[in-house]
Amino acid sequence: MTLPSCARTVIIGGGVIGCSIAYHLAREGRTDIVVLERSKLTSGTTWHAAGLVRRLRPSAALTRLINYSIDLYGALEVETGQATGWTQTGSLTLATNPDRLINIKRQVSLGRAFGLEAEVVDAARAKELWPLIEADDVIGAVWSPADGRVNPSDVALALSKGARARGVQIFEDTAVTGLRKKGGRISGVAVGDHVIEAEEVVIACGLWSREVAAMAGAHMPLYACEHFYILTKPLQEVQALGKGAHLPTLNDQDAFLYARDDVEGLLVGCFEPHAKGLPLDRLPKDFSFDLLDEDWDHFMPMMENALRRIPALEKAEVRMLLNGPESFTLDSQFMLGESPEVPGLFLMGGMNSTGIALAGGAGRAMAEWIIAGEPAMDLNEADIRRFSPEMNVLGALEARIPEVLGRHYDNPYPGQSMETARGQRRSPIHAGLVAAGARFEPRGGWERAVHFGGEEAHLPLTFGAPAWRDQVGREVEACRSGAAILDQSVFGKIMVQGQDACAFLNRLCAAQMDIPEGRIVYSQVLNARGGVESDITVRRHGPHSFLMTVGAGEVVRDLKRMRETKGDFHVEFTDVTSGYAILGLAGAKAREVLQATSNSPVPDLRRFQFAPVEIGLARGWAGRLSFTGEEGYELYIPADMAMAAYEALLAAGATHAGLYASGSLRIESGFRAFGHELGPGTTPQEAGLGAFCAFGTGFAGEEALTGHTPERRIVSILFDDPEAIPIHDEPIYFDGKAVGQITSAAWSYRYGRSVALAMIHAPLDQLAKNTVVSGFEVEIACTRHAAKASLKPAKEAFAHD
Repeated sequence: MTLPSCARTVIIGGGVIGCSIAYHLAREGRTDIVVLERSKLTSGTTWHAAGLVRRLRPSAALTRLINYSIDLYGALEVETGQATGWTQTGSLTLATNPDRLINIKRQVSLGRAFGLEAEVVDAARAKELWPLIEADDVIGAVWSPADGRVNPSDVALALSKGARARGVQIFEDTAVTGLRKKGGRISGVAVGDHVIEAEEVVIACGLWSREVAAMAGAHMPLYACEHFYILTKPLQEVQALGKGAHLPTLNDQDAFLYARDDVEGLLVGCFEPHAKGLPLDRLPKDFSFDLLDEDWDHFMPMMENALRRIPALEKAEVRMLLNGPESFTLDSQFMLGESPEVPGLFLMGGMNSTGIALAGGAGRAMAEWIIAGEPAMDLNEADIRRFSPEMNVLGALEARIPEVLGRHYDNPYPGQSMETARGQRRSPIHAGLVAAGARFEPRGGWERAVHFGGEEAHLPLTFGAPAWRDQVGREVEACRSGAAILDQSVFGKIMVQGQDACAFLNRLCAAQMDIPEGRIVYSQVLNARGGVESDITVRRHGPHSFLMTVGAGEVVRDLKRMRETKGDFHVEFTDVTSGYAILGLAGAKAREVLQATSNSPVPDLRRFQFAPVEIGLARGWAGRLSFTGEEGYELYIPADMAMAAYEALLAAGATHAGLYASGSLRIESGFRAFGHELGPGTTPQEAGLGAFCAFGTGFAGEEALTGHTPERRIVSILFDDPEAIPIHDEPIYFDGKAVGQITSAAWSYRYGRSVALAMIHAPLDQLAKNTVVSGFEVEIACTRHAAKASLKPAKEAFAHD
């Protein structure tokens, strides 16, 4: 075949991901699709993947993607005649300590809510299911009979065969040498001197994706690591299972191991705690069906763990120690979506060793995104817009990514955080927070103060009552009765100016901006389906000047949405996040403390008003609102004056509070948060925010909301038992049926037990008629806990409990 001169869609990468995207685009009726592979199909990471497919995942979205993948892999064999090697073997996950058992039970609870079969078993039953293991230290396990495995190369070949049958052209031995743009939008792909003009380009080329994206000036922050597993020659104990019989996939996460049978022997792999990063300049340009050098010194600690768990390995002959590179992301979640920098350029990669399991579902999700122009399902956790360009720093990737791989099997405790690549982005008052004893967690590249008890109030981490509970309780009390500083400087700030600034914002936002100067508007930015793309406040500074404040992780997505909305509006918008600090000042004494910092009178502001204010030697604005729901202000201060204002507040008697305190108060107050209660798949009506939408004004997304009656709602939840400690995503039952999931949870110092927000789809009629409805149960680690719910904020609804 000869390379075409144009195509509607060009996909770069012929691994399982690229083939899946091509297959799903073609299946949806797209034509004129070209796939370019630098070597041969499957020659990157796909061919040496272990091929494990495990249904139970820590989130609902990932679980749905993988379940779709499994259904697809079975159907592909029928459709194409190409076997995928799908074998339902089940999987067995061991626990050798109580926290691991809690963690895997939590996954069982989530899976059951989605109809996934899973069973908690004892050590004896685990030994029956996997006779080769030593189980003397096993305190429990989870048996998931519906899990299995595939042959990764065969899956990719089946997908490519299905794509070709629908007209997709696939070119092997065709290396992309450049990307072309016109007017800032992707316009083509260069292969040597030949250019294929294209409306859309998809980068799905595994290890090389970051470098290929950079050809177009796009950011794709991922990095490669070495990944190891051993293959043994046939073992008598495996052969004894009988021809065609298989062991379940074994997960021994406390020992950092996974294992399965392989050609009458064993495959044993690891996610070792001290992983090895891989600079791509170590790989030859023609690296294809190749492996990295064996490193037995590095693998030996994991081998010792394997010998302890599977004694039969002591007499096994090792066929090879396979060392193959894989790419990972900063937060251990894969990435997909349209590049925020380059319209028409779609990116997918960083599969974090789950590429085979996710390929079917994620490939479909990407195809739907390309066709619709925005996500068709809520995949916020994987959306590439969560990464800002500042996070695509090679030094940060080299430091962080090996830790990501090394902590693949960590228990996801509340309060757990990465230790590498820290301090990349710091607020203007960071040094002051350090001196005050702040405990920080990295979020979106920023250092965030979560509480002020230091390490001694943070450790040990647990799924139970955390060490910081008393410390955070003092901070909560300060937010109520004192004057507590909450550093909110990480919030994004976008200045919107120009003749059409007001009209532009009226189109972009669900609320309207025809307000007097000095007023603040709370609003959402919606997509075409009426889903919430961002949760914002807007301050009107002048006739043609507004300042948007957005969540720290929403700046990239908001700027992209603004560029798409601009059209013929005479307006300019600028990211000024680094130019301003935002200091929350919460509590009954907030005004008193603020006044003590200045000789000028503090303006008498009503809620959602702002005005100039002097704070010590600094000058900024004070806004009358607080994300805690308590009395207080948000203070907007130029970054170079922030420390002066901060020091003046401390001298006037202010104290500190961190994210954990503000989170508890937020949930009690019923305030929704993006990434929890709000997301691209949630409408304002579902979130109880329909009153903030100015219907009849033509805002983006209005058409989808007109006449919309929500079939699910966000509610407040209060637990009966103080021992119940939810974290996130726990399933909720009513009358024995699954009706929803927890979206945010925290300890309520008001009620002395856990409080939460949740999305539920029943019983909405009872909730509409009654202030509080009892009879709910929330399942946490396979134990159900009684709770009550209300459409009202917890601090109002349950005040008499």
